[in-house]
Amino acid sequence: MHREAGFPLDYGSTGYAYLERPNSVLTRLLDQHVLAPRPSARILDVGCGAGANARRISELAPRARVFGIEPNPRAAQLARAVCGEVFEGTLEAWARSAPHAPFDAVLLSDVLEHVVDPLGFLRKLSELPSVRRATFLTSVPNYGVWYNRLATLAGRFEYTWSGLYDRTHLRFFTRRSIRKLLRYAGFELVADDCTPSVVQSAAPLLRRFFERDVAAGNHLALGDSRAFGAYEQFVEPLEQRVCGLWPELFGFQIVCVAKCL
Repeated sequence: MHREAGFPLDYGSTGYAYLERPNSVLTRLLDQHVLAPRPSARILDVGCGAGANARRISELAPRARVFGIEPNPRAAQLARAVCGEVFEGTLEAWARSAPHAPFDAVLLSDVLEHVVDPLGFLRKLSELPSVRRATFLTSVPNYGVWYNRLATLAGRFEYTWSGLYDRTHLRFFTRRSIRKLLRYAGFELVADDCTPSVVQSAAPLLRRFFERDVAAGNHLALGDSRAFGAYEQFVEPLEQRVCGLWPELFGFQIVCVAKCL
């Protein structure tokens, strides 16, 4: 069978394809709503990846402890360097032997778009005794972001290794639909925000500078780079202001803080 060279649905060509960076909006909201009142919080990071968010959390609150769940073996191996514990497997497998000690926060950072049934997933997760009183922080890509609207208008939709068109995305969300999903699942929305999209729109091009790092297994190379540090310090705050003017259009990811009713 003929297969186009480099076609992004070639799952067998890599064990873990993501170039990770911390979600600065999610970790900021976590700091405001959980870490500030509870610096030694217990945090469950579902789909923790290689641990980019966990590492940022350890910088914000050294006494906090992050427990990761990650089905990808390569990512789970990397995440153990920054998480207190990492369970390699699915949430369902973890739940069968879930600890009884309560968690203060549950992170679902870019997870729900990979799930066949996000509503059922949220309901089952929220029923676990150890997370019933936790603060939930969810992050999903915004399908309504400006560059996707332009691409859709032009009739383009091409899968990529990561980002909005990630080859493993099964569900797509807007700000309205993720808020509605949380309400249907039995959550009360506490706050929401969005990550900026201007620089993010060039991610497929910028990723090329880090392909060797990804191939070598350094999936956190972007977050370690001087360029990303300069972006976080000088550019992202300006982007964030623009994003706040029209989150539905300028937001790349919609980040929500919610609690079980």
